[in-house]
Amino acid sequence: GPRWPCMQGAVVLSPWNPRLWLTVLLGIVLQPFVFLYVNRPRLFWGYLPVTLVVAGIDWYFELALTLAFSLICPLHAVLIARRYDVSTPRRWFNRASVAVGLYLAVMLAILGARTFLYEPYQVPSASMHPTLVEGNLFVAQKWGFAHRSLFGFTLPGSDRLDAARLQRGKVYVFYPPDHDMLYVKRLIALPGDVIALTPDGVVINGERLPRELLSDTDGVRIYREQLGGQSYRVQQLDSAAQQPIQTFRVPEGHYFFLGDNRDNSNDSRYWGSVAAERVVGEMIWLASKPDAAAPAP
Repeated sequence: GPRWPCMQGAVVLSPWNPRLWLTVLLGIVLQPFVFLYVNRPRLFWGYLPVTLVVAGIDWYFELALTLAFSLICPLHAVLIARRYDVSTPRRWFNRASVAVGLYLAVMLAILGARTFLYEPYQVPSASMHPTLVEGNLFVAQKWGFAHRSLFGFTLPGSDRLDAARLQRGKVYVFYPPDHDMLYVKRLIALPGDVIALTPDGVVINGERLPRELLSDTDGVRIYREQLGGQSYRVQQLDSAAQQPIQTFRVPEGHYFFLGDNRDNSNDSRYWGSVAAERVVGEMIWLASKPDAAAPAP
């Protein structure tokens, strides 16, 4: 067999080449991280951003392009492994355990960011027309808000909220009372406020919110409403039954939310104010899908 030179006092390394079965397994499960195992770090850094971008495209367009990498990565890595030069020095990252560890570290970082910093959501219903349309994707900022959970377990500190982050007129994600499904609505009233819902608009602490009619077509009236420095659109339906004036007092530590689709929204009018510790985050970025339908009643 080949003779491997060594220096006195040096550690002699046996020749090494990647195992094919392990290369295939790592390529399917870990995808770009397999290129660390087969000693191609440049390919790892080339594939990694591409897979992350494709994952974002999958999330946005509801595709499954990421699955292609579970075929491309192992095939490419196997070609490298079959032609591997055993004289190439083995480096610290050419081990399956390192590839697995780095993969888990990246996944934990993404999981931590989604749990504590930012998380994407999809609009499920028409309750926020015309601001949000079914299928719209948006990102909520979670830092400074109360409710945090991981795999169904409530995390420590989930009962503490930076109240300054909750401002009238902004859109938030939260769990309504006695519900385990996330809702997205606009914050209308703060603790201690008295809110009245009238046929002519919303009244908070005796002051009617300014609004102007933007359009009245096909039985849908669109208004521009202003609250807390925010300007946004709301809609009302001509076909909706006339409702009596409703008055609410928001308890301490609670918040009152309404949908912008005022005649077709399940909100605080029906299940009451939301406790501070059940607010998850604030919508900070909205991505309108190309095929998102125009607001409809």
